[in-house]
Amino acid sequence: MLSSLLQGSPVGYQLIQSAPRVGQTRLFLGGRMIEARLAPPAVSITRYDLDAALWQAASAQGVEAVPSCEVASLAGEGPFTLVTLRGTYTARAVIIAAGRWSQFTPERSLPAGPKWIGLKGHFRENNPPLRTDLYFFQHGYCGVQPLANDTVNACAMVRSDEATSLTDALNLHPRLAERATRWVPATQPMSTAPLVYRAPLPTQANKIFAGDAAAFIDPFVGDGISIALRSGRAAAGALDDFFFGKTELVTCVSKYAREYNEQFAPLIATAAKVRGLLSLPVRARAVAFELLRFPGILPIVIRKTRRAS
Repeated sequence: MLSSLLQGSPVGYQLIQSAPRVGQTRLFLGGRMIEARLAPPAVSITRYDLDAALWQAASAQGVEAVPSCEVASLAGEGPFTLVTLRGTYTARAVIIAAGRWSQFTPERSLPAGPKWIGLKGHFRENNPPLRTDLYFFQHGYCGVQPLANDTVNACAMVRSDEATSLTDALNLHPRLAERATRWVPATQPMSTAPLVYRAPLPTQANKIFAGDAAAFIDPFVGDGISIALRSGRAAAGALDDFFFGKTELVTCVSKYAREYNEQFAPLIATAAKVRGLLSLPVRARAVAFELLRFPGILPIVIRKTRRAS
């Protein structure tokens, strides 16, 4: 699917060809470790490179791509009026792909108590293994995945009362802290907040939501980018009949909602159940972790939270 989306982008083609294929995962909880295969293997490309390649591919296909164009307001239920920093646009249909937290988020209230934050950085590591390592600790976890050119991506999700910097998060698991002593920073650390889980909302008032704008899947699943790309493709496909004058907008929006609830909502629901296990008290969490050792259990969990094609 990624190859078809990047059609017309020489940079995108090269990215896919040179990207590491990650076919193994390891899970760490305290002194415990579980290993499993990832099938199909993941293609590891940085967001910086992927976003640029997608933009280039869209432009090559004739899309009017306007950079640095923040949408100030959106009105209507079809047609829509978008007021932006570059002017006002009228659109027959709207797909919102503005991420998990934006002015288009229907419900922006925050739950009480400590907030979840995301922390990320790239580091140089000699010959990083072609696997994703997930280190779980109290109120959070950190994933480490290889990128091209002897670089790894370390991405943590942690409660703000446990850590507020990537350095602090890396020290929350002994094996991760020891591994990080051999790293050399390749980028400045980044943070994002708040990370809020909500029930999926793929459509509202004839607007279509794709990717994290529709629902935020747990990062430990490692399939957020794939779901974003696939839901975007599903959204575009659902609108075909409307743009060709074969049916009304509301019918196409309903079609997308059905497809989203069939394809993507089950993945998010399964990930939420796994998150619940990881949020148990220390002893209960250790028992749940050990259950994953039973033959076939972890592969089933992986399949239930990742689309195979």
